[in-house]
Amino acid sequence: MPYSQRAGAAMAAVLLTLGVTFALSACASPVSDESGADHEQTQQGQPDEDDQGDQGESDGDSDPTQDTVRTGPIAEYGGPAYGDQGDAELTESGDWCKTIQVFWGGSEPVPAGVSFTFDTAVPDQPGLEIVTDAAACGTRGATAPCLGLTFQAEESGVACSVVVRPGDDFADGTTISFEGTLTCPTAEVCDAVAAREVDPGPPLVVDRPADS
Repeated sequence: MPYSQRAGAAMAAVLLTLGVTFALSACASPVSDESGADHEQTQQGQPDEDDQGDQGESDGDSDPTQDTVRTGPIAEYGGPAYGDQGDAELTESGDWCKTIQVFWGGSEPVPAGVSFTFDTAVPDQPGLEIVTDAAACGTRGATAPCLGLTFQAEESGVACSVVVRPGDDFADGTTISFEGTLTCPTAEVCDAVAAREVDPGPPLVVDRPADS
């Protein structure tokens, strides 16, 4: 074969080889890109699912309809009711003791799992200090101090007491009411208990003990 023909054949072989190599590279590139795109989409999709899960939990925690606690005056909750157990009694320390009996009242039963905790005793005028760290007192059957008492759904007729300390400006007829925390198993139960029509009973009326 003449030299020019051999050179032309060699050059054609080289061009053919380069063409095949380029073609393979061009075919491989989309596969790599597609695989990379799929992988990237999977990575992007997974955080979205996690974010949705976290968002759902956050919404559940902050949703006011999920609240199972109500705090404020007893009268706002449909109970528990309480009854004043008589005149104030003089204690050994010179303070006065008042006793109430606590019950749920009303014609509708209170659902299981409901409780009410007596947090605060509130006089209606100045001149009467509530002693917050006192134990049960008096002769009228109090088994616990009212402040801090948690009254359960199944309980009835529990007697508790409050120790009060008069000031120089105390006036007979000062009344005491209670505020506290209603706790329920579900928000719906709390709503139902709060909607009960129950007379919470008269407030404690404090007059100066006769022997003081």
